[in-house]
Amino acid sequence: MPHEPENKVQDVGRRRILTTVSSAALVGLHSALAGTREVRASTGSWPSGLMGPRPARKVRICVVGGGFGRSFYWSEHPDCQVTAVSELRDDRRQLLMERYHCDKAYGDFHEMLGDPNVDAVAMFTPAPQHVDHCVDVLNAGKHVVCAVPAAFTLEECQRLVDTVKKTGLTYMQAETGCYHADTMTAYKLAREGKFGTIYYTQGEYLHDEGDFHQGGKPSGLLYYQGRRTWRYGYPPAKYPTHATGPVIFVTDDPMTEVACLGWGPKDNPFLDNPYNNRFYNVTFMAKTKKGNASRIAIQHCFGGRDDIAERAEYWGTDMVFLEERFKTPPMISREGEELKPAPVNDHTDELPPILRQYAKVGHAGAEVFITHEFITALVEGRRPKTDVYHGVAYCAPGICAFDSANKNGQWVRVPDFGWHT
Repeated sequence: MPHEPENKVQDVGRRRILTTVSSAALVGLHSALAGTREVRASTGSWPSGLMGPRPARKVRICVVGGGFGRSFYWSEHPDCQVTAVSELRDDRRQLLMERYHCDKAYGDFHEMLGDPNVDAVAMFTPAPQHVDHCVDVLNAGKHVVCAVPAAFTLEECQRLVDTVKKTGLTYMQAETGCYHADTMTAYKLAREGKFGTIYYTQGEYLHDEGDFHQGGKPSGLLYYQGRRTWRYGYPPAKYPTHATGPVIFVTDDPMTEVACLGWGPKDNPFLDNPYNNRFYNVTFMAKTKKGNASRIAIQHCFGGRDDIAERAEYWGTDMVFLEERFKTPPMISREGEELKPAPVNDHTDELPPILRQYAKVGHAGAEVFITHEFITALVEGRRPKTDVYHGVAYCAPGICAFDSANKNGQWVRVPDFGWHT
């Protein structure tokens, strides 16, 4: 037999040790959360009976990634404790420690996987590494919440789902678009049957960073210390979740087939990217599992504007709901009534009192709702609303759309990775 490289043998041994140690920690978490106790209203808690029982022990979390990872409220949540942070860059590692008042810090997060004082991991590493990193976390016996997109290839989607099924642990997709107030309002209206039958949706993620159009100035997102980051020339279709996520979340209707057209200038300065991507903007039509239609647009260049548009529309037989996030309030109409501003609930009453002050901070308040959903899902022993099946359902249409755009708009089937609600 050929001799295996020494580093591979060592890695296998390390993985086995980490899995054994962390599995023991996981049993401890489940035991602690099983023994819940009621806590009466006090500072940092919610009234007894309003949100259910409180756990006997806080969920202990490690935050990985000092960029977007600093935007959440793990240390403020009454049922969570940040027991470690991790970041390769020294400067951002220090910022993470300060943000979450945590003294224990790791460089490479793999060094943390054997830490018995970590039950769950908040993963905010570069997008192309999400699946590799989340699989390592899950195999080490720890729950994980991860930034978008869940995966960059269809093979990665399957690998992620298989790992969650094998380990039986919790994976949550931290898609901010699903946790905006207007999206959560549309979600509630859909569950109440107010739309009737939703027969058409559209989602848009339009932003101009100044990097993807002629004459734009490169930002720090594309380079770090003179070296290209993963964002250099990445395909917009492979980062579709701010557009696909809300419509699938609200309709409970994943996409099954897509046809996409892309656009990019002839003098594209980013053609030497590792993704073989030539598109700045993509637009695709999708067929859904329930036989409906959806239009999705993701644009990195739209007229030199420097603002961001994230919005969705839901067209039903009884109601239409039109989102216009960041600029104007969403609009709503019913049969026989003219279009009018929608009565959007800010949903702050769903949060513990101590977190309600953050309900409109950053990404329209999404980070605090993501924080609360992940922690309460663990406490209550349930799947989060945006679980692994949602995560792959949000990104797979974009992966297939990139394929379609490279085939001049041919229809491409989107695999079903086991969608269920």
